[in-house]
Amino acid sequence: NEHRFLVLVYYDGYQCSGTLINEEWVLTAAHCDGKKMKLQFGLHSLKVPNKDKQTRVPKEKFFCLSSKTYTKWDKDIMLIRLNSPVSNSEHITPLSLPSSPP
Repeated sequence: NEHRFLVLVYYDGYQCSGTLINEEWVLTAAHCDGKKMKLQFGLHSLKVPNKDKQTRVPKEKFFCLSSKTYTKWDKDIMLIRLNSPVSNSEHITPLSLPSSPP
């Protein structure tokens, strides 16, 4: 429960991780994209789920791809806008990002 910003991204048995960057947005890898994708928050052990676990689905997906050539690993970034905001809880909090560059 140390990393409350971690997200489980899954579909059809395939799993990836993501980062909750605010209540509506998740950052993950573009190669994790799939149909019927679900995202789970507050789940730090598959065997022992937390009571405040939340599940969302994507509302929109945005990909950061190269304008020249695309390979599976080229700029492997996807932003996911959630279908509804995630509520902060004991086990769920967005990553704390700096307000200005170091």
